[in-house]
Amino acid sequence: MSYFRLGYMTWRFRLRRHLVFLRHLFWEAYRERMLLSIVATILFASLISILNKIFYGHVIWERFYTEGDINRFFCEYTDMGRLIRQPVNTFTNFIYFVIAIYCFTKGMEDIKKKRAYNLITANRFYSFTLSAILMYTFIGSTLFHSSLIEFFSKMDFSAVYSITLFPAMYFTHRVILTIQNKPTNTRRSKERLLMIAIFGFIYAILTFNLDMSIVHPAVASIVFLIIIAGIYLERKQPGHTNKDYLIACIVSILLAGALFEMDIRKMFCNDLGRISPHSLWHIFNGMAIFFLYLYIRSENYDETQDQLRIRLMQKAHQKIQGKQKTIEVKAN
Repeated sequence: MSYFRLGYMTWRFRLRRHLVFLRHLFWEAYRERMLLSIVATILFASLISILNKIFYGHVIWERFYTEGDINRFFCEYTDMGRLIRQPVNTFTNFIYFVIAIYCFTKGMEDIKKKRAYNLITANRFYSFTLSAILMYTFIGSTLFHSSLIEFFSKMDFSAVYSITLFPAMYFTHRVILTIQNKPTNTRRSKERLLMIAIFGFIYAILTFNLDMSIVHPAVASIVFLIIIAGIYLERKQPGHTNKDYLIACIVSILLAGALFEMDIRKMFCNDLGRISPHSLWHIFNGMAIFFLYLYIRSENYDETQDQLRIRLMQKAHQKIQGKQKTIEVKAN
């Protein structure tokens, strides 16, 4: 057998083993959360459909201010007579609700199991804060795409600012601890309050005091500083995090940004059927947040101490080996 073919088979074996492992991990470790998320998503979709049938033509949003051409601003076909004027763009916000559930339950797990191996697990405030931000984003974006009124538009934008400021707060906190040569796996009450005060003030400025022409460059600058902080930490503390999550986060952000621009420029508006680029922007933006959370949770995580992970990986390895032997026997 050639070296190339052997390497290809080894790569396929490793990939299949990881896929089997992930399937078992999600089912055994996250079964309740997955079922809750699926049920909540189905109920959310059903609620949108039912409300549109019951309240069609009631023009409930007519007394609120909307931009004159708002019904043509997004790719999705907008029927201003419906209560939920953009059903698909509204529905895809479920991703924020699902991830909010995940972050909240992980924070509760950290308290129950007394985990403290990094900044997130030792300071559960971060998990609960991100969960609250995602719930706010879910509510704001859902209300905006349902109504398309100006007030909820501002709410939607403020949710985006809070999502941007969360990693800025986390990385700032971790950079300060790294510069001071302090461990991250301890509770930091005073520093946490300082971070809340600083970034709460920045959030208030972005949301209520700056013109949109200034806010967008400001948000872009914050994203740039986040990248710089991330590079600094990776150089200063190499091997402390799982880079796969970071790569997945960056790819998701790039795809989300491209889809957002496509929707604004009306690209592929009709080619995707009922699915619009903006609805996919919600999905990939949510995935980017999810992978970011997994990335910052991976700091100093030692998978060799995770008994569930070890057991499931061994089980996956044995299952794939059994399949490989069966294939070899049949081939001979």
